Amino acid sequence: MALPTGAALAQDSVTEDDVVFALDPIIIYARRVAEQLNEAPIAVSVQADEDLGTGASDRLGDLAKTAPNVMGFDSNGLSYVVRGVGSQSTQGLNNEVGVGIFLDEVYIGRAFGAPQYLDDLEQTEIVRGSQSTIYGRNTIGGAVNLVSRRPGEELGGEIEVSVGEGGYQRVRAGADVPLSEDGRWLSRAFLSFTKQPDGITNLSTGRDDRTIEALSGRLSVSGELGEYTNLYFSIDHEKVDDTGDGRWAPVSLALKHQSDLDFPALTTQRKGGAMLRVEHEFENFWFRSVTAARKFNYDLSLDGDFSSGPYDPGVGNFALQQGQVGKHRQISQEFRIGSHTQEVSQAGDFSWHAGLFAMGEKFEGYQYYDLASVSLSDVSQNGLDSDAVAYSAFANMKYQATDRLGLHGGLRFTREEKDGDVYVSSPSGNFFFGPAQSGSASVTSTNISAEVGFDYKLSEETLLYGRASQGFKSGGIAQFFDATGNVNTYDPETSLTVEAGVKTQLLEDRLSLDVTLFNTEWKDQQSNVFISDFQRVTANASSATSRGLEIGLDARLSDELRLRGTYGYLDSKFDDFRYTYFSAGAGGNVTVDYSGNPIPLAPKHSASLTLNWERELNSGRTFFANGTYSYRSAYTFDPVAAYEQSPTHLVDAAIGLRGDEWEAQLWATNLLNEDYLSNYFLFGATNFGIAAPGRTIGFSVKREW
Repeated sequence: MALPTGAALAQDSVTEDDVVFALDPIIIYARRVAEQLNEAPIAVSVQADEDLGTGASDRLGDLAKTAPNVMGFDSNGLSYVVRGVGSQSTQGLNNEVGVGIFLDEVYIGRAFGAPQYLDDLEQTEIVRGSQSTIYGRNTIGGAVNLVSRRPGEELGGEIEVSVGEGGYQRVRAGADVPLSEDGRWLSRAFLSFTKQPDGITNLSTGRDDRTIEALSGRLSVSGELGEYTNLYFSIDHEKVDDTGDGRWAPVSLALKHQSDLDFPALTTQRKGGAMLRVEHEFENFWFRSVTAARKFNYDLSLDGDFSSGPYDPGVGNFALQQGQVGKHRQISQEFRIGSHTQEVSQAGDFSWHAGLFAMGEKFEGYQYYDLASVSLSDVSQNGLDSDAVAYSAFANMKYQATDRLGLHGGLRFTREEKDGDVYVSSPSGNFFFGPAQSGSASVTSTNISAEVGFDYKLSEETLLYGRASQGFKSGGIAQFFDATGNVNTYDPETSLTVEAGVKTQLLEDRLSLDVTLFNTEWKDQQSNVFISDFQRVTANASSATSRGLEIGLDARLSDELRLRGTYGYLDSKFDDFRYTYFSAGAGGNVTVDYSGNPIPLAPKHSASLTLNWERELNSGRTFFANGTYSYRSAYTFDPVAAYEQSPTHLVDAAIGLRGDEWEAQLWATNLLNEDYLSNYFLFGATNFGIAAPGRTIGFSVKREW
């Protein structure tokens, strides 16, 4: 493969004049090529493998803690909001995300399909701002890259065992096995088991600390098919069983880590996939093929009335159940070619890469809602079965106009075709979703997204850059029926991000500083809106603007101490979110106006501070300690903005001892035991929420060979 590797780039940056201590180069793949973070004209938050794992950034949502202007939220799967832009204003079946998640360059089609735990990863990257030219659809807010650990060249392995409060248990094990004596074929296997309590007491049943159990694994093989051809294959699977009782409770209870639910809730998830990447180096360009298939199944049930009574059918108080069942399948193929030279530095240099992408998807699922006494085979259902295909062609280039000034641009054409069948049924005869009906719809959309930008070297240590980039999020078919009785369809939404930044290395590469200013215009935003007192649809109902500032700092204060910090300022609000519907209860039309309200999950201030310290002892062992502080100012959860989450202060810390082949550490997450909500919704006139996990203290032992 003609692309420079991370090791080669890092080696090129080292000179004989290096100071005793300096920052190690960070290699990123955010633009689908390997390049140093401080030389890439793009805003990226990176976490390396030493920042990931038990007691640190362990679950997918943890990545947001140290990324400025980034939030993670769990609504039918984990999704991200970057700079206020995501998919946080829509709920329902088959929702597509606004911040794409990619595992080894493979797009994960839905939030439920993303892994819960950050197992066996080499690196993670959160790319901020619209990214459709490089990544394609559903990246209007940005993209999240998960880069898995590659097979090692020598026979070896590792095992880690962790225990913690409330019955927390975790075992992770991996092994590298060369498959050929000449080292051309390598393999790696990894397994992980996690048992994690939810820390919530159900007052109705008296049970507490109901558990989440997850079992995941990955098998990967890399090899050389010839002098110029490389292959990488991986297969992964994750099984998650959540025996919690739903956890939803009035906010006053939720903030005490309590619920009051009498319906036996359960959530099961099965997800995984396989990918094959083949790379070949031709004389004048390189070629890459990525073939992938992924799937997920989920089944969740919970208390439909969010209480344990008292029930009185005479006044309409019934014990209720609700849930959701779904499965998703996707197959994708990408071909990419590019110039051998991706790092242009002299006037007249030119680099490029281009490609084709195709993806097919199938989703089948339904929501149900009915009396708690009704069997699952008879519950009222609202279902959606849909098929989709997407095609795109793209190209990106860079031209070095002078020794200091580089110009880059990109273009992507996308076409999507979707078909869907929607139905409402009620074998029980209770018709919780309204009268039985069915219908079909088809939607087709095309989009052309562009990006232009520049980078200018003020000096060897300082890079100034700017870019304007468009984003595109798919339109589609919802499981609802509109006011005329037709299947609910909606159009794509778009974004335009304009940003300017500076990256600099100071104090002989001991300090790295990056500053970014940005403005994002978000048009035709997909949102859930009411068309009657009890009926809603998905519509392109709003537009919004987000603007702000991001600062990142990385400093090697000594050969023992490293400090990293981030700060984000975000001003985000709805420019136009106004609609009218007929309300039978009000006896006429009702106008809803959220214009000027803050965008959900977009705190005005976000900050983090991470310290890593280690000292080598006379015995040859290393004593280490690290801690991360993460802050978010107040924010809302929905466009109504009826409830505001108070500012949060989260602290994670660890202290331990490391030898040549072993490590032991005592760790704590949410050390200050901060009480806050991980999710919220307004039900009637009551604020409901789910408490985020409280403090967990644990101990881990790791052995390598």
